[in-house]
This record gives sequence, C-alpha cells and structure tokens, in this order.
Amino acid sequence: MRNKLLGLFLFLLSFILLYTNKIILFAKDVYLGGDSIGIELRKNGVIISGTYDIIIDNKVYNPINEGIKIGDVIIESNDKKVSNSKDFITSIYDTKNNTLNLTIKRNDDIINKNIKIIKENTSYKTGLYIKDKVLGVGTLTYYDPETNNYGALGHEIIDSDTKEIFNDFKGKITGSDVEGYKKSVNGTPGEKIATLNEEEYIGNILLNTKYGIYGEYNDNIKINNRIISTASIDEIHKGNAQIATVLDDDKIEYFDINIIKLEKQNEISTKGITFEITDENLLKKTNGVIQGMSGSPIIQDDKLIGAVTHVITNDVKKGYGIYIDFMLSMSNTI
Repeated sequence: MRNKLLGLFLFLLSFILLYTNKIILFAKDVYLGGDSIGIELRKNGVIISGTYDIIIDNKVYNPINEGIKIGDVIIESNDKKVSNSKDFITSIYDTKNNTLNLTIKRNDDIINKNIKIIKENTSYKTGLYIKDKVLGVGTLTYYDPETNNYGALGHEIIDSDTKEIFNDFKGKITGSDVEGYKKSVNGTPGEKIATLNEEEYIGNILLNTKYGIYGEYNDNIKINNRIISTASIDEIHKGNAQIATVLDDDKIEYFDINIIKLEKQNEISTKGITFEITDENLLKKTNGVIQGMSGSPIIQDDKLIGAVTHVITNDVKKGYGIYIDFMLSMSNTI
C-alpha cells in the first residue's frame, strides 16, 4: 500500500512539475514581430552549387567525373584557405598549371579532389558553379526580452541546390524593405519582392530547424514593437484571428483570418493551425498567402498564438501555422 501511495505521489508530482514548467517557460510576454527581415547564411568556404562541361584537349570534361558532388564545400584551393568566392577566384588566377587541388568538406568528412581548369583569353573555366552564401526574406515572429532571443520563419531554410536543410553555417538577420509582391494563384504561390539592408544588423542565426530560425537579437537595435502575451495551445480556438506582416516598405499591417482547424499535437509540428484569409484588402493585394509571409505572427484574443508557416498550394487563400509554444521551446534551447 505504501509503495502504491508513493508511486501515485511521484506521478502527481511529475504531472505538477510538467504543468508548472509549461506555465513558467511558455506563458510569457514578448515583443510582437511582423517585421520583414533579410536572411543570410554563409558556409566557412564556398559551396559547389552545380557543374558544367568544358572542353580540354578536344574532349568534354566535367568535374563531376572527378568525384565532385553538389553541396561540397571548398575550404582550400592549392593549399590556400578559401573563405569566400573572392578567395577561390584568386587561387585560380594564382595557379601555375591547369590543375586545382581542392580540400573539400562533405558533411563531416574532409577530402581532397583534383580538377582540371582551362584558360580562355583572359579568364578561366573550372566547370564549377559556386556560391558563398544563401539569401532570403521572411518575417520575424517575436523577440523575447527575458532571454534576448528571437524566433522567425516558422520553418527551415533549404539549400535550393541540394534540397536539404542548410546547416554548418554562420548566419544573420538584417532589415528588409518590401518593394512589391507577386500574387498567389492556385498551384503557384506568390512572393514578396524585397531588398535586404545588410547594414541594419538585427541578430545572429544560431539554429536553422524544421520549425524556424532562432538566434540572439542585437542589443543596440531600437525595438518599437508592442509587448504581447503568448497563449498556450489549450487557449487557442477556432474563429477570428489576425496575422501581422509587411507588404509595403517596412510598415507592419494587420489582416483578418479565420482559424478553421486546430490539431491537438503532443509533438512539435509546423502544421498545427489551419487558417483562411478573410481580409478583403489582403486578398485584393496578394490573392492569398505568399512566400515571405512565413513567420508572420498569428494573434487571437490579443495574444500571440503562433506563426504562419506554409501556403496550401491548391487553395492559396488557406495556410498553416505553428503554435507559439513550440517556437518558444525551440528558442529556449539556445
């Protein structure tokens, strides 16, 4: 009997601790986002984003036949460190022959590959397409003044060449001004057309996850956004809500939506909230959810409940959102 009572006590205690932790960790006040942000991720080296054929000694040559793979990161070329595209180009012009010895990082492995190059007039052809950074735009969801962290985007950043999540990077978010947008049509989501202001440093990017990007925001930036309480999953209900996003320059606007479905999720997911846009002004402008809205805060009953993550492509007036509880739990891991 004593063992049964002890077991019941421990069960109740663990339940109380879990419940208490949820209140302490997730029911908090944050600065509401909605700002358009520029996103920049860099590797420590240059990324091979593709290859092409070149002619050497009247034969077709392609570096892929030397074991080069798309997504490989060049960190040295002819024993010279490569941090960016300029370093790599310099190594090509400094070469004394028609061969480059490349030190490549492939996932966790360091390997060496030799490729041929050819000089044509005053330039060289390597058979490689390269890039040293990934750029994008999205929407900030919140700043957390308690932890000095932020959450944004609501989903991961994918490398467009490898189609995999972009990892092992140095990253930052900056200011961004929206200059226009392309409307969504069923089957083809539209997008924000925005410029990045790299001089306006907002914060670093420490995590790129399936559930958004997270990092520390710059203490020196001036935050004019309003303070808002966050809602737990149990407080959220179907019905009227709003999203906050930018469609013109850096002006945050609020648009009406209707929450039509809520998933009762025990594990983190990006599609807990299903909504449809009901705001006629927004529908007139964009015809639905567009790329660049990812991360836009979802507000209900004057509380932050989540963020826009995806458009439903066969009905672009509808989209998905992630619960704010899940985003806060991610930023708390930093």
